[in-house]
Amino acid sequence: MNLTKRIVVLISIALLAACGGGEKKKNGGGSGGANGLVIAFDGSPTNLDPRVGTDSYAGRVWDIAASGLVRITPSGEFAGDVAEKWETPDDRTIIFHLKPNAKFQDGHPVTAKDFKFTFDSMMAEGFASAKKSGYASVSSFEAPDDHTFIVRLKEPNAGIFDNFPYMLVPQGADPNVFAKTPILAGAYRVTAFKSDDRVDFQAFDGWVNGAPKTKDVAIRIIPDATTRILELRRGTVNFTMNSIPYDSVEQFKKDPNFTVVASHGAAYQYIAFNLRDPILKNKEVRQALAHAIDRDRIVRDLLHGYGLVTDSMFAQGHWARAENLPAYDFNPQKAMQMLDAAGYKDPDGAGPKPRFKIVYRTSTDAESNQQAEMIQQMLKQVGVDLEIRSSEFTTFMDDLKNGRFQLYSLRRNGISDPDFYYTIFHSKSLAPNGQNRGYYINPRVDQLIEQGRATFDKTKRKAAYDEVQKILADELPYISLYHRDNIAVMRKNVHGLVMYPSGFLLSVPEMTVDK
Repeated sequence: MNLTKRIVVLISIALLAACGGGEKKKNGGGSGGANGLVIAFDGSPTNLDPRVGTDSYAGRVWDIAASGLVRITPSGEFAGDVAEKWETPDDRTIIFHLKPNAKFQDGHPVTAKDFKFTFDSMMAEGFASAKKSGYASVSSFEAPDDHTFIVRLKEPNAGIFDNFPYMLVPQGADPNVFAKTPILAGAYRVTAFKSDDRVDFQAFDGWVNGAPKTKDVAIRIIPDATTRILELRRGTVNFTMNSIPYDSVEQFKKDPNFTVVASHGAAYQYIAFNLRDPILKNKEVRQALAHAIDRDRIVRDLLHGYGLVTDSMFAQGHWARAENLPAYDFNPQKAMQMLDAAGYKDPDGAGPKPRFKIVYRTSTDAESNQQAEMIQQMLKQVGVDLEIRSSEFTTFMDDLKNGRFQLYSLRRNGISDPDFYYTIFHSKSLAPNGQNRGYYINPRVDQLIEQGRATFDKTKRKAAYDEVQKILADELPYISLYHRDNIAVMRKNVHGLVMYPSGFLLSVPEMTVDK
């Protein structure tokens, strides 16, 4: 936040406090009266049909409103949701047994035929859904009776479980209707959705996992950070997750009207290389650049300490995270020695001429550009000229998809299953059709990824993915930077939050708001 904005915020907060705006409100500010939970989002969901929507804002709505076969736990495991239990008689069959008391929010019972309709309708020709690729390994969805649902696979794919949360709509669900007012099977029913403004919810007491404790929940969509802070101060919003700028968190920590909860998160920031580039295809160059980047300083100065340097895409505590990986400490001297050895000697020593010039692609996001500028200065110290090239997000992503870059940085919002390696590093996932945008090809990594998805045995899967992580940490198609912390800011009368590494709002049904 620049100095002018900071002054505006402080003056506004002072005025609000003088008018009593900082006092604890009896009404939580929700759409439904007293005891409402009102959550601030910094952006709007685009489509609330679980078969269609892909943005993270829709995902957080489904945390509140949707149920599926399984749900994620705070430790990253999968637990039953509408499914009471499941079994895998072989590596191509999953048999789910449904809870008999599951209902949709209009009171109709959930049956296996609803699950079959959900998946079959989404996979149907002509149905527009970017999620279809997640089910490419499925040969059929079967509903032999009301409470048994069977998924048959063409080939083993233990990572398929990542595609089962939230995915449930009733038979006949119209995607045009469900985009705005879906009838789902979660804890809260969406009663109103106005894009870029708000989403209102009413508790569904017939939820299969128990009646929610707070009856009224609303999401208010407030893109401007200054306004979100002011609304939180006024009490018209009483809860936020990861939507308060890091440099504003301290003021809420010092305010007795608020509770701030911080925990290490799973949102993963990385730098990716184009391995077809004549300079960056050299592994020693990539390793040297990793030694030239002070990741601890980025976390300290850019994130105000709310992050954790990492050498893996998996956050601490994730079952698939490998330890004792090759690491790249901040060591400019070593970086320069490695660049010399790789054939990129500094032409004039400490003079202005660079060893080489490379272009760093990023979006127009302010924080992303601040990070780019920090890395630019770090690489300058080892004789590398880094040009920053910013563009609007859609243009930026189109360039990445089509290989028009040398290196870039992006963030993944949390990775549940390690089968995601297939999506980003398997040779069959090369861009533009897949997300292997850096054109990384390693037959041994392909083999290990296939081994990891070919069994449901977690011990065998972990062994395969541990080796994948060791190879990637050595070859560096990505430089792992850090995992961002999750920061929840809420008024003192809000209770019951459980933090999830990916910032999920799955604990909302257990949350309460005192009068």
